[in-house]
Amino acid sequence: MLLKTLLPRPLDPSGGSECATIMGAVLTAVHLDRRSARALGFRGIRPSGTDLPAWTCRIASAEPVFGLVFEGEKLEDGILAGSFAAYVFPSPESTLLDTFPLEAMHLAMSPGYEEMVRSLSRNAESLGAFRLGTVILKAAADGTGAAFGLKANARLRCVSLDGICVPGTEENPDWLVGPGTYETDVPAYALLLPFFSALAASMEAVLGKTSKEGTGQNEALALTIRTRKIPVTGFDKNGAVRDLAGRMEHEIELWAAMGSISVPGRSVQHLPMRHKARKDETGLPVLHILTGFLGAGKTTFLRQWLDYLHGRERYTGVIQNELGQIGLDAALMHKETMVEQLDDGCVCCSLSDSIRPGLERLIHAMPAEQFILETSGVANPDNIMAAMNDLCDLVEPGLVIAVADAMALSRGQDKLSGIYLSQVQHADVLVVSKADLLDEAELENLTHTLRSLNSQALILQAKYGAIAFGELDAFYSAWLDGKKGALPSHARRLGTLAELVTHQKEGYEARVLPLKRPLTEEAVRYLIRQAGPGLVRAKGIADIIADDGETVPVTVQYASGRLAYEKAPESDERYLVLIGTGIVLPDEAGRKKLYGMQNKGEGIWN
Repeated sequence: MLLKTLLPRPLDPSGGSECATIMGAVLTAVHLDRRSARALGFRGIRPSGTDLPAWTCRIASAEPVFGLVFEGEKLEDGILAGSFAAYVFPSPESTLLDTFPLEAMHLAMSPGYEEMVRSLSRNAESLGAFRLGTVILKAAADGTGAAFGLKANARLRCVSLDGICVPGTEENPDWLVGPGTYETDVPAYALLLPFFSALAASMEAVLGKTSKEGTGQNEALALTIRTRKIPVTGFDKNGAVRDLAGRMEHEIELWAAMGSISVPGRSVQHLPMRHKARKDETGLPVLHILTGFLGAGKTTFLRQWLDYLHGRERYTGVIQNELGQIGLDAALMHKETMVEQLDDGCVCCSLSDSIRPGLERLIHAMPAEQFILETSGVANPDNIMAAMNDLCDLVEPGLVIAVADAMALSRGQDKLSGIYLSQVQHADVLVVSKADLLDEAELENLTHTLRSLNSQALILQAKYGAIAFGELDAFYSAWLDGKKGALPSHARRLGTLAELVTHQKEGYEARVLPLKRPLTEEAVRYLIRQAGPGLVRAKGIADIIADDGETVPVTVQYASGRLAYEKAPESDERYLVLIGTGIVLPDEAGRKKLYGMQNKGEGIWN
């Protein structure tokens, strides 16, 4: 192996932090390839460099958060050795805290615990009660070898010689820790092992690619382990710490080396507790399905989701499907991400064959880890999931996320039926949009209604457009790691595809009205009123006549009885798409009346 494949410069032993640079480069290389990161067992990596270089990580099948803080390095016989304090942070609800020092339990119960962990670099000393061992990184100064080592007690134990009682009960002690018993008894090595194994496997994945030239194989880790006996410590009521004669514990060193570096100990055949990657982690990209009834706010949610994903280097392709021949939503998205547009029908029925070529074009253009299919507002996600087997050679099925309009639902909860009901019942995640427009009592009632219809879905509220995307990530990761049951969308349904609800059976249609001349606001409102009571959604691009007589190109958005205007994307087309049942378009006389209306758009941005 050669470290120059990771760092394109020679190591500088005089710098004092080359091992921290190498650790950061390994973790960054893994983090930037999300599919590889998942296959190696990582579920999140966060750098924290306020003071010393530090990182917090989540690992598959392990409940705690793990921490790593650089402490320094030294050079000896041409080998740089860097020391990193290794931390384990259980959740405040975890029974694991019972084995930690009382100080750790007190910190975990404090309101600022999570923020302290997130800012580990700044708070490393204050969080010392959670330190369970040391990770050592060795690197040959000439760049020809590297090794990771874990040093931790099999059980990190400390005896309270005089005991610890509840304050104020000294004369008649109410013991928190009995005299001569363990105040700390943490299975330190076992807890740190999944984290260390993910680090070692990452080194192998990143640095092993350049080894064994001409063989077509990567260099594997050389694994060794050794143990030694160390005394158990105890402390008295004055805080004095001493070794306890006759009470011994085992310290374990596990090493994973590559290249020219050799490490002591007996050989081990396999890296213990190494994450075993599943098919969905190593093979095909994931396809998430984003649905939601007409005007619920799917595209707004999608744009925010993409901002979140791309801000974390998780680049994502999008397939958008709109009912009708013109795709406004895709026009709004093109500048922000790569979009494949499917028009002229609803993907859940008439355009099912178009998903494959669209996906193939996206995968060829951008080999992302995931793709999002934004369906039309009248698509039944159950129909799409029923047809996913036909795409099993291209993608793995992911989440079905349904955006539900809080305002529309609160006005007619007892009328939820058909496609709208199917979207709610078959979603893995329900995003309640426009939640800021309801009071707390209304939101509680709405959440209760949604929960009665879908007891398994994660329900997230969108207030002022803000979504808890971290909860979405945690929910999906927990399902991937087998911590959750089957997702609602993945459950097998009884019946045939022909028996499922479609927008065609419910009479929904999209009708397009080309706009050849500018309109006033009054004309737009008149057009929406005349479309009929079955109108659910209207959107398009129009030139609106402002108060000064100038025309302003705007995006027209109508849903849930609300009409709004936004700045229009660059486009030569002017049109309005009206979606619903029994849509009425103006005849020639009606169009003349529209273009003749005089009330101008003095408040079009309100």
